[in-house]
Amino acid sequence: MTSRAPLVAAVTVLAFFAGITGVHVAYTLAYALLFLLVLAWVWSRALARRVRVSRESPDGAYMVGEPFTERFSVHNHGLLPVAYCEVHDHARLPGYVPGRACSLRGGDSVSWSARGVFQRRGLYSFGPLEARLGDPFGLFPRTLQVAPQNTVLVFPQVYPLGELSPLASGSGSGDLRRGRPSDVPPDVSTVREYDPHDGMGRIHWASTARTGRLMSRTYDTRQSSDLMVVLDLEQGHHAGEAPESSLEYAVSLAASVCHAGLQRGQAVALVANDAAQTAIGAGRGEAQRLRALTYLATAVDDGNTPLAELLARYGEGWRGRGGIVVVTANPEHRWVEVLLGLGTRGRRHLAIVVDPASFGGRAGPVRIPAAWRLAMDWWLVRRGDDLAAGRSARAAGF
Repeated sequence: MTSRAPLVAAVTVLAFFAGITGVHVAYTLAYALLFLLVLAWVWSRALARRVRVSRESPDGAYMVGEPFTERFSVHNHGLLPVAYCEVHDHARLPGYVPGRACSLRGGDSVSWSARGVFQRRGLYSFGPLEARLGDPFGLFPRTLQVAPQNTVLVFPQVYPLGELSPLASGSGSGDLRRGRPSDVPPDVSTVREYDPHDGMGRIHWASTARTGRLMSRTYDTRQSSDLMVVLDLEQGHHAGEAPESSLEYAVSLAASVCHAGLQRGQAVALVANDAAQTAIGAGRGEAQRLRALTYLATAVDDGNTPLAELLARYGEGWRGRGGIVVVTANPEHRWVEVLLGLGTRGRRHLAIVVDPASFGGRAGPVRIPAAWRLAMDWWLVRRGDDLAAGRSARAAGF
């Protein structure tokens, strides 16, 4: 029932009573209430046509933890005052409520700023914005809608990492004058058939012309600076609720490893076993960083391909090209055996295991046998760990 329903009922009863009895007071009250209804309707309709609501929102790409500012304005271009105006924002940004209530005189305007922090990765739209206003009696409320205008892509948080073994190999000597490692090209050891995930720069054109099919260079394991990050997004392994979930930890760690490798001048590839079977070929530079972060901003654990199968698919083609970093919450052993089989002399791969039990998962705590620790490097991450402290913070925490 609306707020004007009792008034309409009162007008009807008074009009009926006045028609039967002929009492002058009943006629007067009925006409007065009817005039009030008409006045409220005209007032509300005029406000809906003359009031404008606007917002200035950020757009582009941000990172989790970055602040932002929005500016809202309500303008009354008419002569009638606005007794109340409630502004509600329906943006699905966690922890952000920029709404406000105000009143305006004729020709008046109100502006305010709202500040927030991007708390979760993802793709967000600012809006829609809804303004509820009406006549001073509240009989005919109106709603103004402002459609979303700007969209923001929030990247996962990137943490500084220490000397992880796949990041420390093959980068060449440091260029002290520039303050960064120099990019020393690796030595070519042999050639093999071209893989769809190889970059164009890896094609060995002389062998391609001689054999009649595309051939790629294979680099010396001890010198190759390439890095492949394998993110496990098979459904059913992650636990917890964002932002304190094993999935959010895993995505941030994958982003941090990619960022660290690219900062060192390494060519970085990223593969995942999500529903889309995402595979980003090896590349260097800012474009590759944005490519990886853009994918990770909206990555979800919706895949059905086991991690062991993913490693077997891409691992053989990667053998001899560089290190492999696996980021997973899967405590099973089969993928470990596959990764151990991809090891080569002088190369130690890294497994970053996010313990789902610490996030409320049903599986027991992750246990890493001593034999596995001797064959490859491990980093066990639990809920509440300071990821910014780097791998050294958990090196002895197995």
